[in-house]
Amino acid sequence: MEVVEFKVRLHCKACEKAVRKSLLKINGVKCVEIDMKSSKITVLGYIDRKAVVKAIHKTGRRAESWPTSSASCPRDDYFSPRLPKGFRCIIPRCGVQKFEN
Repeated sequence: MEVVEFKVRLHCKACEKAVRKSLLKINGVKCVEIDMKSSKITVLGYIDRKAVVKAIHKTGRRAESWPTSSASCPRDDYFSPRLPKGFRCIIPRCGVQKFEN
């Protein structure tokens, strides 16, 4: 299962409907979430990123990768020193969780 996020400029409900319909036709797509305010499209399923981009392009829109904030978020600070040994935060920062061995 993969989550793919794109920035696509949509200016009306008709644009949203066309893109959603096109994405739901792709085999393996389980869920499509569209946020009109931030121009963000999130697709969940067993899919190929290129197939999603191609489907969006067919509707006449341009798809860009959603910018990640990984540069501004420290990735080595997942485990709090205040937690007892063996316990860890179950909510990952930056969408990635690091496990201790």
